[in-house]
Amino acid sequence: QELAARTGLPRPTVSRFTHTLRKLNYLAYHERAGRYSLTPRVIELGHAAHVSTGIRDIARPAMEALSEIGAFSVALGVPSGLEIRYIELARRPEAIVLNLEVGALVPMLQTAIGRAYLAGLSQERRAEILSDLARADPALFAAQEEAVNAAVAGFEARGYAASMGGWWPELHAVATTISVADGADPLLLSVSGLSSVMTAERIREEYAPALMNSAQIIQSRMRRLYPD
Repeated sequence: QELAARTGLPRPTVSRFTHTLRKLNYLAYHERAGRYSLTPRVIELGHAAHVSTGIRDIARPAMEALSEIGAFSVALGVPSGLEIRYIELARRPEAIVLNLEVGALVPMLQTAIGRAYLAGLSQERRAEILSDLARADPALFAAQEEAVNAAVAGFEARGYAASMGGWWPELHAVATTISVADGADPLLLSVSGLSSVMTAERIREEYAPALMNSAQIIQSRMRRLYPD
C-alpha cells in the first residue's frame, strides 16, 4: 500500500513488480516490519544502487576493526554469476597481497569467499551452481572438487570455509556468510593474507573466531535495521 501511494501506481501493478523483484532476489520482504528492502544482489545493477542499500555504512566499522588484528585484507562480497564481486575492502597498508579493489571479481571454486557462498546454499541450489561451474571449466572443476567438498564440510562443522593456497600458493583465507534477509542472497565476509601470517593455528585460534564475531555484528546491525 505504501509503495502504491509513493509511486502512484495501481496496487495490482505494484504487487506484480514486487513479486517479480522478490523472485529475482533483488527485493526482500520483512514480515514483522511490513517493509521491503533491497538485497545485496541489487548491487549488480550499479554503484548508485550499491550506495542506496547502506550496506557499506553498516559493515565498514566492523571490517575496519577486524583488519586491525592482523596483516590481512578483509573483504565483503556478493555473488555475481559464477564469481564473487568485492563490494568493500578494509586492510592495513602492509596487508596488500593481491592488488584487488572494490568491484573486483574473484573465482568461486578456488577462494574461501566463493566456497563459503556455496556452502551456505541449499543442497539443491549448490548442485545447480556446481553443475554450471563444471560446464564452464571442466578441468578447473575436477581439480577443485575435492577441496570444495572439504570446505563445505568445514563450513557445516565450524561456520566458515577455508582456502589454503587454493587460488594463489602463498594466500590463505577464511570466509563466512552474513544473512541479510530470509530468502535473499547472503553477504560474504572474508579475511585473506600471506600463509606466513595466516597459519592454520592462528586461523583456528584467533582469526576465524574474530571473523565469525564480525559477521555476527554486521548481521545483527542489518537485522535491527530491517527486522523480519
